[in-house]
Amino acid sequence: MIIYLHPENPEIRKLKQISERLKDGAIYIFPTDTVYAIIADAHSKTAVEKIYSIKKLPKDKPLSLLCKDISMASHFIEYLPNSAYRFMKRITPGPFTFVLKANKNLPKPSIAHHKDRQIGIRIPDHIYLSELLKIHDSPLTSTSAFSDDDFIIDIDDLETIYGNFVDGIVDGGIVKTELSTILQINDDSIQLIRAGKGYERIENEINALE
Repeated sequence: MIIYLHPENPEIRKLKQISERLKDGAIYIFPTDTVYAIIADAHSKTAVEKIYSIKKLPKDKPLSLLCKDISMASHFIEYLPNSAYRFMKRITPGPFTFVLKANKNLPKPSIAHHKDRQIGIRIPDHIYLSELLKIHDSPLTSTSAFSDDDFIIDIDDLETIYGNFVDGIVDGGIVKTELSTILQINDDSIQLIRAGKGYERIENEINALE
């Protein structure tokens, strides 16, 4: 089922309905600021397992955690230096994935099979997800939507491939595929893992830290 939302003022009623269904184990496809992503409530074991099954992912492959802001994200991080907190706060929301060690607060379904307890955290800059996260007020688990190693950018293709497996697909138009910039945050350092979307505006800061 394709779901249409207003591009500037997404309907709160529809987002509340999606939020309630997510809490009950539903999964959806949403546009993000990088690619289309399959999302689920991070606390729902049933929904997280659905994602692994649909994508045929090995259980030890980590999924991303979507948070509404750094304050929410910090609740799941074992240690976040003040300098890293300020850096993350300054550049988010945006197309960045922060790899950190999770603490015991992380929803178990999202890390049950991760031996090193590393988690990729995103604060996406897309109005649909941003508004949903405000309403849902709980982290979401996500992974990109692709087929045969190609990212799917067209809503009709998403419906054809995933329509029978997800509870809804939110139409975000043609999404230009741009992978996120991945940054590893350790105790006192920030290391570039992958230069992707948004890297040009933080390049000087990252180079100064290395």
